[in-house]
Amino acid sequence: MTYLWIALILGFAAGFLLVWAGGDWVGNKVATERGVYERMIGKEIHRLFLPISPQEFVIYHAAFFVFAVVFGFMVMGILGVIMGVIAGIFFPRMYLKKKWNDRLKEIDEQVEEAMVYMSNSFKANPSLPEAIQDVCNSMGPPLSQEFGVMLKEYRLGTPLDESLVNMRKRIPSRNLGLAISALVIGRTVGGNISEILEEIAGTIRESYRLERVIDSQTAQGRMQAWVMGLMPGVVLTVFYFLDPDLITPLFETLIGYLVLAAAAIMNIVGVLMILKIMQIDV
Repeated sequence: MTYLWIALILGFAAGFLLVWAGGDWVGNKVATERGVYERMIGKEIHRLFLPISPQEFVIYHAAFFVFAVVFGFMVMGILGVIMGVIAGIFFPRMYLKKKWNDRLKEIDEQVEEAMVYMSNSFKANPSLPEAIQDVCNSMGPPLSQEFGVMLKEYRLGTPLDESLVNMRKRIPSRNLGLAISALVIGRTVGGNISEILEEIAGTIRESYRLERVIDSQTAQGRMQAWVMGLMPGVVLTVFYFLDPDLITPLFETLIGYLVLAAAAIMNIVGVLMILKIMQIDV
């Protein structure tokens, strides 16, 4: 453990000397890379409507990186440092990715209700921008935020159909894309917008009903996949407690490592194949 601490201290010392000796060149290089990262992160933060600036996110990311490395070193030594570096680099980006996927899911769930609001509003006042504004006033985020951005584009001079298409490109939501496509086509070829909105809501409602039926029918198959995936670990544990001498060579010899790696790979592939078979898109 003493050598590990010495290696860590020498690593920090080497980094400090590099920055100190490099002077302005290192500072300019770091500033340039940070600016690129801030612009890239800024786009993701902006589309998520997060109450944080790119500069603050970069600071939090750097702090998390240092914490992950130090914590990993204190818990697992060099292996923990490697895992901490990987976690420190990728976890903040994975967090933003998860937030984006959750946002798309919430938007998908709100589209049906939004179409009903727009249909009722359009019957009282046959103006699509006003109907969209009623959705913004009646519903919560995230869909109201996206409609608000679309209305700002429209009020700044962008044609309504183009604003709707821009929203569809900006938000890769299946239900929202279906609704916008039907609206644009209905406005282009003519038709009763209120009825179109009601039909969109009914289509989305039926789609959700079919998804629930499929989920209930395939639940047993998915459960079997996870049971099959976990069973080898359970069997290995049981045999280890019954006869440790029989299982120990798997964890102490090269052949044992190869057998475990091959078994793990085949097990993962089998589970993924079953889950893929059970996945049915509506």
